[in-house]
Amino acid sequence: MESVVEPLYRSVRQDIVECELTPGRAFSEAELGRLYNASRTPVREACRRLEHEGLIRIIPFRGYMIAPLSVAEFHDLEEMQLIFEPEAAALAAERANSDELAQMKELATYEYRVGDRSSYREFIQKNYQLHTLIAQSTRNKRLIEVVSNIHIRLMRFFYLGLPFDSYGPALVAEHIRIVDAICERNGQEARCRASEHIRMAMERSASLLMSAIRFGEAVFDANSNSLDGTIPNTRSRARRT
Repeated sequence: MESVVEPLYRSVRQDIVECELTPGRAFSEAELGRLYNASRTPVREACRRLEHEGLIRIIPFRGYMIAPLSVAEFHDLEEMQLIFEPEAAALAAERANSDELAQMKELATYEYRVGDRSSYREFIQKNYQLHTLIAQSTRNKRLIEVVSNIHIRLMRFFYLGLPFDSYGPALVAEHIRIVDAICERNGQEARCRASEHIRMAMERSASLLMSAIRFGEAVFDANSNSLDGTIPNTRSRARRT
């Protein structure tokens, strides 16, 4: 069963993160099964895992809903970053091995091109990889889970279309400062640089987010009970497994 559930879970999670499946949209196990060519048992297990990660909500006696997005959630996730990621950076300075440090250096230098959607999406992925690699290098499984989940959920806002605008050089410089401190095995400096990076990101996102969606409200209202809708700036349909 795991050999069936795992690829289904990964496909659905990717489509939720990239907003191929519209935030706030309701669906049944049968609908999801038809969309991904899967039977109900693996669909149910995949949905259970996604619900645990905060990407799907269970609607008792009715089915499921893709978790909506709100400014309140975005602020909560940023605050969680500020709590966990500076400490992850400090631990990484103590525990990261040479291969991990080399990967961090490579990931930190990627800069997206303004107006180039493909490079922007590539940056979203590399940003996720960098932050989770720093967490992974701590060897703390619970910390890895928390940081990974924070970034998986944050990525939905950026795939949806919340822009970084022309902040590419600043983001790269901040990433490099964090990684340099980790490579120098300076835990205190790594903690400070990570905290600084997150606070700067919070400042940059504040005005952008408030203009994109209203406080505490879902980005999308689910006006349909099917999964055949699309949203702006995404591919026209979800991938099938």
